[in-house]
Amino acid sequence: MSTIAQPKNIWIKDPAFDLLYLSFGWIAVYLAFIIFDNYFATILIIVAATSFVHRHYTFALVYGQKEEFDKRKWLYILLPIAFLVIAVTFYKLNKFSILLAVSIVWLMFHTIAQKYGLTRIYSRKAGYGLAWLDKGIIYSWFVYLFFALGERNKALLSEYHEGRTLLQYLGDYFYIFTMISYVALAVAIAFTAVYIYVELKNWDKISLPKNIFVFSILLLYAIFFQNLVIGFLVFGFSHAIEYIAFVNLFVNSKYKKRPNTGSFFSRVTKKQWLYAGIFTVLLAAISVAGININEYVLGLYITGSSFLHFIYDGWIWKVSKPEVGQPLDIKYAPTTN
Repeated sequence: MSTIAQPKNIWIKDPAFDLLYLSFGWIAVYLAFIIFDNYFATILIIVAATSFVHRHYTFALVYGQKEEFDKRKWLYILLPIAFLVIAVTFYKLNKFSILLAVSIVWLMFHTIAQKYGLTRIYSRKAGYGLAWLDKGIIYSWFVYLFFALGERNKALLSEYHEGRTLLQYLGDYFYIFTMISYVALAVAIAFTAVYIYVELKNWDKISLPKNIFVFSILLLYAIFFQNLVIGFLVFGFSHAIEYIAFVNLFVNSKYKKRPNTGSFFSRVTKKQWLYAGIFTVLLAAISVAGININEYVLGLYITGSSFLHFIYDGWIWKVSKPEVGQPLDIKYAPTTN
């Protein structure tokens, strides 16, 4: 299905919401890492707790909405069992660091996929923009980062268990990665030039929200060059905070457009921020308690559940589907044969 332009509101919600949560929700944590570096561990706990909370919003959407659960009922039942078995098996075989390294890399691509999805929402609301170009500018600069940062951060990676695992398998090839990064940089610059050209071509309806959001992504990428660890943590936090905000907005919009069906989510929207606040505080408390009580068990759960989060998100968030776009005030044209 194709979308119809909606000039009434080109923000996902409004300027304050979009700028505070979606584009620049990460700045406070970034400044905290830079200014209060003596409290690195405390800030890290806050970031980890936020990440722990956000993936459970996905589980609430899957297991709390009957219409969604029924779409893939047996997969939603069996996959958690499968990933529990996988996580425990890797742990028992002393190969858990491999699973964790895969999870970290997948997290990065998953975070970028979410940012691309939000960019497409902005494009659809503005009524212009090419999907391949939106994807190109976001992904190409990340590919450049992926290949450019390895060799220059070998010493830093060696300080961490997961980094040593990565070095064990890829460290001898980092010089090749560096050479590939030059090509990736040229591709990223080319995508950026075309992106700017298309934006200027549509000057009469240019989307300020989309371009601010894309700019914020490029700023996040730049942090990786300043400090790889802080860049990774801030990047992950930006994903978590924008996801929490977006899901709350989506659920509120979706169920306010429906008659009261008596379902749990219908009731939640009546006092959404109360329920969401309790849900968030409870999960954050569980996360912090897990760190202090049994870090290894928590690590098993976080790693296993992260794969579920990645897979489930890929299933439920498709802006091309009316059930996703309509609560965001994206209108759909009928399909023509």
